[in-house]
Amino acid sequence: MKYYCSRCGKPIAEERGNCPSCKEIILQEKIDKQVNRKVSKLKNTVYYGLDRVKQVAEGRFWATAHSNCFRCSKAEKEPHIRMKFERYLKHIQLGRTVFTELILKKDMGRPDLVVVDKGFVFVEEIVNSEKEASIIKKKLKYPFPIQIIKVDKK
Repeated sequence: MKYYCSRCGKPIAEERGNCPSCKEIILQEKIDKQVNRKVSKLKNTVYYGLDRVKQVAEGRFWATAHSNCFRCSKAEKEPHIRMKFERYLKHIQLGRTVFTELILKKDMGRPDLVVVDKGFVFVEEIVNSEKEASIIKKKLKYPFPIQIIKVDKK
């Protein structure tokens, strides 16, 4: 009586199972599945997100010590600073890591807030009186998804 591989249909010596080449393929698939699980868990960590930010940050100014520190400049108007601080506080309360005014590599700009939420990184740009063309330029320039926050004019 002839026995056949349950995967490819080639003749085999055992009553049940797979041929040697199919056994290798099945083992490799199991290994790949475990690796993919570990990679997806890694991508869901703050360290992964911080590493992504570090890759685009200007090296001379990069320091994780600057995370969760609020920064602003004299050139910014008070409503802009207040809104940036409100957004900053909201992210801190949610347990996210935030960089304010992080200098990115050449021609990438300086976003108001770079937020790391587990492995996901995004930019929040506070807009007070900027023109649409400037906002579009920023969307193209920044390496992470950008969320535009408009200042309340009360």
